[in-house]
Amino acid sequence: MAIVDSLVGNGLFVLFLAVLVGMGLGKISVRGVKFGVAGPLFAGLVLGHFGFTVPDAYSGLTLALFVAAVGLIAAHEIEGTVKAYGLNFVAVAVLMPTVALALTYVWTQFVFPNASTPLIMGSFSGALTSSPGLGSAIEALPAAARQDYQIGHSVGYVVGVLVIVVFQQLYPVIARLDLDEEKRGFDEAIGGTDDDESGSSVTEVTFSVMGYALVIVAGAVVGSIPIPMGPFGTPSLGTTGGVLVAALVFGYFGRVGPVPTRMDTGILSEIRAFTLAMFLAVVGVGAGGGFLATIAEYGLQIVAASALTSFIAILAGLALTRYVWGMDWISAAGGITGGHTDTKGLAAAVDATGADEVAAGYGNTYPFALLFMVVYAKLLVIIIPLAA
Repeated sequence: MAIVDSLVGNGLFVLFLAVLVGMGLGKISVRGVKFGVAGPLFAGLVLGHFGFTVPDAYSGLTLALFVAAVGLIAAHEIEGTVKAYGLNFVAVAVLMPTVALALTYVWTQFVFPNASTPLIMGSFSGALTSSPGLGSAIEALPAAARQDYQIGHSVGYVVGVLVIVVFQQLYPVIARLDLDEEKRGFDEAIGGTDDDESGSSVTEVTFSVMGYALVIVAGAVVGSIPIPMGPFGTPSLGTTGGVLVAALVFGYFGRVGPVPTRMDTGILSEIRAFTLAMFLAVVGVGAGGGFLATIAEYGLQIVAASALTSFIAILAGLALTRYVWGMDWISAAGGITGGHTDTKGLAAAVDATGADEVAAGYGNTYPFALLFMVVYAKLLVIIIPLAA
């Protein structure tokens, strides 16, 4: 029993057990549908439910490594993506949080009026996986309502992650997309993929440890810079957003002084796949512990509110990008995950499409969506009456 107890609390063992089992699950095909990258996530949920744990620090580390790889790969296409779809991504960033705001008002006032109002309100920031939104709401809420809001956010966060990850995996299959055709559409929209057209003439290296580390260090700095928004507080991009911005910028220019930052995409793709599996396994293990107990205590209403908010906001982004603008799926997938402010969705989209260029759309949408989530979290507290 001592050996079993030591393994349950051994972070490395639990992490790679979830990766091993999850990647095996991800290869199983049922009528053409695979778990894919969601495999480690679901394996982690099961392990977490049965008491397995990993250190909290694993989440930030694996996420930073994954985002750096994706950003460096997508940097080759960032200029063309901005020129082709820049304003479109801003519109997506406005639309999806606005839809979530309206739905949350409807849930609290009409659909779930007997539930705890702060609990259902928490589904707003949780369903769109916005930690800055949580912080903004907590600052505005009366002290008595904060605990329920945080619980609602926590449950909604797990539900929102599952919804966006499963959507990104299933939509290309359900819609019967020809991903090769979608990639060709992406290349045509941004004006080609040759490095010479990107404005950079630097030499690509196989891999640079210094360059990779520089991206993460600079990203941590950028992510910690507060963005003053007056009465709405001073949110920041966080490490995830900061590393993505640094990777896109440094990867585009290709060099920072003597340090190369334009690297072989084949090597980066392997790093991306490995760190992605680890990151989602960590997310699953962390979310699995106590999740069912929380649902049992607070009911299924918060789950329903979160799932509907997440899914309908995604459908709004899908309708705008694909059916109004006719955007290629590579760009649309990035914009939708950016509007959902969810790196796990980005991970699933990259895996499902096989295109790291998804990150270019995500990087253009995410900062604006983050700001609207922060503003709307404050607005929600103003427009929804709370019991005294």
